[in-house]
Amino acid sequence: MQERTGRGGGNEYALSSLPAEVQAEIRERHLQALAKQNPVVVREVKHLDRDLGALSDKQRAVADARMALARYVREVEAACKTRQEAVRRVSEMSRANELPGDLNRQCAIACARKGGKPGVGTRVLYQWLLDEELCDNGAERLRALAPQKQGQPPITLTRREWLPEFLGVYRNTNGVCIAEAYRSFAKAYVARHGAALLPSLGVVETVMSQMPAYIREQGRITGARMRALKTYTKRDWSTLKNNDVWVGDGHSLKMKVKHPDHGQPFVPELTLIMDTACRYIVGWSLSYAESCIAVADALRHAMTKNGIPAMYYSDNGGGQTNKTLDADISGIFDRLGIHHETGIPGNPQGRGIIERVMKTLAHTIARQFATYHGPGADRDTVRQIHTATASLAKAQREGKQELTPKQAWAQGKLPSWDDLLKTVAAAVNWYNEEHQHRELGGMTPAQMRGHIFAEMTDDEFHPLTEVEARDMFRPGFKRVVQRGWLTVLNNQYWHSALEAYDGETVLALIDQHDPALAIIRDLDGRWLCDAKLDGNKRAAFPESLVERSRRQRAERRLRKLDDKRAKAIAETRPTLEHEKTQTLHDLLGTGGGAAEQETQYQFLKSMM
Repeated sequence: MQERTGRGGGNEYALSSLPAEVQAEIRERHLQALAKQNPVVVREVKHLDRDLGALSDKQRAVADARMALARYVREVEAACKTRQEAVRRVSEMSRANELPGDLNRQCAIACARKGGKPGVGTRVLYQWLLDEELCDNGAERLRALAPQKQGQPPITLTRREWLPEFLGVYRNTNGVCIAEAYRSFAKAYVARHGAALLPSLGVVETVMSQMPAYIREQGRITGARMRALKTYTKRDWSTLKNNDVWVGDGHSLKMKVKHPDHGQPFVPELTLIMDTACRYIVGWSLSYAESCIAVADALRHAMTKNGIPAMYYSDNGGGQTNKTLDADISGIFDRLGIHHETGIPGNPQGRGIIERVMKTLAHTIARQFATYHGPGADRDTVRQIHTATASLAKAQREGKQELTPKQAWAQGKLPSWDDLLKTVAAAVNWYNEEHQHRELGGMTPAQMRGHIFAEMTDDEFHPLTEVEARDMFRPGFKRVVQRGWLTVLNNQYWHSALEAYDGETVLALIDQHDPALAIIRDLDGRWLCDAKLDGNKRAAFPESLVERSRRQRAERRLRKLDDKRAKAIAETRPTLEHEKTQTLHDLLGTGGGAAEQETQYQFLKSMM
């Protein structure tokens, strides 16, 4: 123990001389006092949970500029007495545009504002300095100093508790808009949760606009339209060789042409067949409508010039999957050993290689004529040309000599069938020989086809022989021979050699355009004879397959017109109410009710 020096007097005791309990208490209070004098700096966690990947280039540039100013403040601080003085001096220099080097431009970027006074204030600059010092690495500094986006804060979809209920109303295949769906949603939501929790229409529209399209449209669209919003897998065609895989498709041209038979305007059908390895259009056909005849004609044109493919890929359209092409024994593909693969229904993306070419080439062809009515065409002009050409065709069909001004104006606007054929041929030739394809490295399809052929052997190319070309594209029909006769499409064919095959099933191959001869083979493919057309008991004249198709199409159109005519007549007839007719007894007042009463019959029950 000793006397305490200084004012106040008193005694001082050595810590070790005190009891153990007192020593422990003194040490605890001393530690608490030290903690109050030197508080532990608690780092801010503000912005440290931000996703760096979500920062834009502009936000990163602003953060870098703020770090540059913070570093300059520390340099000035070394020459000043206090940090406060350094911050004040740098702020004044920025307002006077007197910062050294590139810092004036960096200061403008760091402020991230449009217009206003130049420079940065002391409070903001001091905050940037503190934020920069509280971080340990560059990633944390970037998170802390990058500015938030102006305007409304980011909306997190998962925190919108009303969203599932709104989507239940909005996801409707009838295509309701957001405003219409909101009206129905608001009534039900207020009834369940109260008006205070109801989001405004503007909030709903903002949230919906931030949703990805493939999520927003779920439950509203299906099939090909929905798949068009999602990602897809590209097919690698570069591993194939010429004639490995052909792909075909048919589309209606967005134009009208003069029918070669009756002269009326109609929309033609274009069928294209492409070799996928080189994007070369190997065959095409122009027809009245998509049918097996159009596809077979395109295949004939392709195979006679470019050989036989290993696989033919098409959609599920009636013309592409018709029995004329696919049926066992009689199918064209089976005869040549071609595998026919069809795409998934409602999935045109699988045939995008031909779908894209079809759109590009078909629109290019149709735009060459005044009757074009596809995308980009003026609606009023399309309507005027459509009505004028239809009126002119009607006048010509009726044999009128004098034309109205509207009909005279339409002369020459409806192209002929030959004009369209020449245009299609020129367009296909341009695509094959001149079009530099992006997927082919800038080469034309013809150049790529020649390049691939140069690397192939002779055994890998299978040309079509004259015999195959003669028989292969004749539609085949199974028929039973009846005493030397057989009937195909109401046309009767006869040959003496068929008497030996009475009651047997044979295969009759007919020409699409000339029914005078039918090639008869057995089911094993052996040639029997060439049966000639000897008569037709049901038709006045022999019909070719094309003529039969035309007649059937005309009959279907007439039946539809008759149905429309009957409905129109029925709509003009008023409904008549039934009125009770007065009888002679009613007029004379003599009664007669007994005669109108239903006769009642009485039956006696027999007791057993």
